[in-house]
Amino acid sequence: MTVATPTGATHRAGLSKIAAYVATIEDPACWDAASLQARRDSWELTLTDAQADQLRDAVRATSAASGDWRTNRSPGAWLPATEGLAGFFGRCESSLEGGVGIARLRNLPVSRDDADILYNENLLWAIGSRLGHPVNQMGGGKVLARLRDLRDPRRGRDTKPEDTNDPLRHHTDGSDLLALMCVRQAVTGGNSFISSSARTVREIARREPELLVPLLEDFFAFDRNEEQPDGEDPFYLTRLCVIIGSSISTRYSREMIEGAQTAPGAPPLTARQRRLMDVFDEIAAEGGAEVDFTSGDLMVVNNYSVLHGRSRFHDADDPAQRRLLLRLWIAMHNARPLPFDWDRGVNTDGVGRGGVPLKNAGMN
Repeated sequence: MTVATPTGATHRAGLSKIAAYVATIEDPACWDAASLQARRDSWELTLTDAQADQLRDAVRATSAASGDWRTNRSPGAWLPATEGLAGFFGRCESSLEGGVGIARLRNLPVSRDDADILYNENLLWAIGSRLGHPVNQMGGGKVLARLRDLRDPRRGRDTKPEDTNDPLRHHTDGSDLLALMCVRQAVTGGNSFISSSARTVREIARREPELLVPLLEDFFAFDRNEEQPDGEDPFYLTRLCVIIGSSISTRYSREMIEGAQTAPGAPPLTARQRRLMDVFDEIAAEGGAEVDFTSGDLMVVNNYSVLHGRSRFHDADDPAQRRLLLRLWIAMHNARPLPFDWDRGVNTDGVGRGGVPLKNAGMN
């Protein structure tokens, strides 16, 4: 059954029937903190020291034979680096699609030394290529991003939250998967907050079913952070939730929605839409969990099922010891079906599902 229907269809089908259906969907990505902890063995996967050494050697051998990720981005060229651990990464994929929607991989052979940054990037690229096809993250062209606090006090519409030490509200990113690898963690803070958006949607159906109308039918403006190609609007329109069969898929970022309200031409939010976001935020917060994040960890999140955020952090004074994460957005192999406007709609890089259109010709 597909609930993502044209405007007005919720009323025609009968709101009570829709709410009853949504509230009882058996999506395995519906969880609260307690049930997530109970299923920890399915999503927290740790390499043995021998496996970590094997992966390190394989990544170095692949880059020596085929070039680093900057010169050879073909996912197929990087598959040999992870072939010996195909079963391990297969468990990761099962958790991401058809499971709880997250996977935390631990004891990866990460180097904390800035001199090894290219090796670390090759490592993440090899893993990302096993899971799918990396897609563009930024309008200026960025497929693999280094995330650190730039210590810039300015906060404008073009400021990227990941370039600050500010806490990040729970949100989803613009791709099938988000992969965040920790090279170095902050002195304090910087942990990940995760919450099941699938559970949030089910709870809205149970508690305030009238809010299913804006949730399933309304198109919200999302800010594009001044990264849109020339001639395009500084925002794009999207629904917040679509349901196909037993898969609840959500796209949400209150920061991007609120930010779009200052963009020329963006439709203003209605009182009912603001009420929906208030309830969505409240339910997401109550059902979420904080997950510690240390050097050698890789957190992979299915953006359609799980929201993620970050606590405020405080860094070391020494630049060589400050927090550093590496990030990929990935179009997943064998990903779930989505309607056209989500699959290859306005905000896509044209390479894989999701991603950000290139504002300029080059890629970094």
